[in-house]
Amino acid sequence: MISCDFSRSFVTFVTPGRGNNARIQVEAICTLTDTSAGTTEDYHLVASCKGEDTYGTGVLFLDPSYDFCAIFSPKEFHIIRVGAPYKKMNTVGAIEERFEAVHIDIRRVEAELLRGNDAIVKATLSNRVINARTELFDPAGRYRALVEYPVKTMNVNDIRMTYQVDTGPILLPDFEAAAGRVVERFQLAFIAFNRPDEAYFVIQEPIPALPGCPDSPKICHYSRIVRLAASNTVLAGR
Repeated sequence: MISCDFSRSFVTFVTPGRGNNARIQVEAICTLTDTSAGTTEDYHLVASCKGEDTYGTGVLFLDPSYDFCAIFSPKEFHIIRVGAPYKKMNTVGAIEERFEAVHIDIRRVEAELLRGNDAIVKATLSNRVINARTELFDPAGRYRALVEYPVKTMNVNDIRMTYQVDTGPILLPDFEAAAGRVVERFQLAFIAFNRPDEAYFVIQEPIPALPGCPDSPKICHYSRIVRLAASNTVLAGR
């Protein structure tokens, strides 16, 4: 079967006037199907970087700096800026409104579907490149999402032949979100699972900087844990 080679997959956005070509590695891909409209679209999460003075001559990181990542589809973008203790600053829109161009280059390679715990443990201890796919379904029946991502942390026990994925960030669709653009309907999350039919997610969202003090400044943190029915598969590079 075919899987994404995340180490060689990139989104490059070109700023107006070709002032910058920012090539950023892809962290996760969510293929979202709208069954009522009969449409399918891929959304790409790119790796985080920090707020910077690009091509500056002095201090190259902004002060205060912030975490920068983004989600791109062929038509839309969602830039996510997180800078504790500052609130999240996001920019959303059509690609043509902000960029001169956006190039989405996904490298596909042959992969083996790992069937069962024994195969997963063996592939892990053989240091094979491992991806996972998690399929999620809208309770209302309209959407279906297939999230693919590299497994950066894999736990295995070669005596009991058990495993547990713990990795991220990935794109977690919020099927109940009322946002105007589909690209806004994703949350950043880490995923953990050790069986094929369910997954746990810890979601990034604003929380009080001082626990127990709701009026304190907010910081963004991976804090809210949810458990969802899912279909998980694990793949290894050939």
